[in-house]
Amino acid sequence: MTKVVFEKSLKLTKLSLLITGIRIDRTNYNRFVAKLLHYLFYFNLSFLYTDIGAEFWWFFKEMQTGKSFLELSFCAPCIIIALLGTAKCVFLFYHEDLIINVLNKLRSMHPTLEGNDVPDVDVDEIEEKIVKNSVKCLNLVISLLYYVCTPVVVSFSLIPVVSMAFHYYQTGETKYMFPYQVIYFFDPFTKERWPIVYLHHVWSTVIVAAYVFGSDTLFYALCTYIQMHFKILRHRFENMVKDSTEETRAQLVKNIVRHQELIELVNQVEILYSKSTLFNIVTSSVLICLSGFNITTLKDTSVIILFGTFLYMSLSQISLLCYFGDLLMNSSIQLTGGIYNSLWYETDQEIKKCILLIIIRTQKPCKLTAAKFADLNLSAFTTILSRSWSYFALLRTMYKE
Repeated sequence: MTKVVFEKSLKLTKLSLLITGIRIDRTNYNRFVAKLLHYLFYFNLSFLYTDIGAEFWWFFKEMQTGKSFLELSFCAPCIIIALLGTAKCVFLFYHEDLIINVLNKLRSMHPTLEGNDVPDVDVDEIEEKIVKNSVKCLNLVISLLYYVCTPVVVSFSLIPVVSMAFHYYQTGETKYMFPYQVIYFFDPFTKERWPIVYLHHVWSTVIVAAYVFGSDTLFYALCTYIQMHFKILRHRFENMVKDSTEETRAQLVKNIVRHQELIELVNQVEILYSKSTLFNIVTSSVLICLSGFNITTLKDTSVIILFGTFLYMSLSQISLLCYFGDLLMNSSIQLTGGIYNSLWYETDQEIKKCILLIIIRTQKPCKLTAAKFADLNLSAFTTILSRSWSYFALLRTMYKE
């Protein structure tokens, strides 16, 4: 039951990261397949950045011709999301072994819901409820994000085709369009080249979506399972005082060891996501601002739908990131309450001194940061929204003038 529940919650995450060329476990992959996935990552990266490079080229060319800010801002969210997804997955790719080690540790710690197949895990009704609620919440969020990303990919890929069909219906002429605003070293707007370039753009969109979905859902899973173990540990601290001093001391040692393991897991997740989180926070304000600006300024329905899905995706992505960071931090702080609620006053002086040291340590929260510049919590989300609104108001004012 342990492996089934744990692996099922990571199913979509594994699939998304495999599309990008990243493994999060060593099972079922021989040396040849592992090498193939390694090259797949570089292939996808090169594949994507032929389009991103063409977008930059279009941006600078159009800027030289005097295009308005409104027209130039049309391609900015696409570039920002691609850069963001790349930043997230590059750090995961180069820390692939660390991801596998973290997941293996969480897998070995994961309690069963039917019995005790892990020697140091004793599941009671409260712990069972904690496990079920945590896994249920994780599965719900991953499903939600899946249903957010899928419409974005589909709408972004199909809107050019729909626009072409509508233009042909009105004028009788075929006007070739692409999801991205690009300039290549060749002319892609021909009958022979358009299908190939269009499919190229579609796969680039899938790569970006897999980058964002895979890295974010892995982050949610890591935070969920670590905070779950913090809650279980709190419950065990509350019930650590046993009938004999020896049993109490043995349970206290187990809890201390588990606490140290969880602190180390948080530090490892910090290594995986710290730098990309900083980039995420910096770009989210710009992305939300530009999406809102295009929606409120442009009158084209297809553009409103397109950037509406961008805005929806950006808000849900950064809010969930901050929410799970906040969840992990709060669960680590709550250990202090669990220790205080135990029958510590019935123990001997040696154990009381040890408990005091544990309380002092648990008052320092285990937290994830944006490269040490900011803590990842709900306060960070409100700051991002505030900054986005400021940028949006400034853009609207400048555009009206």
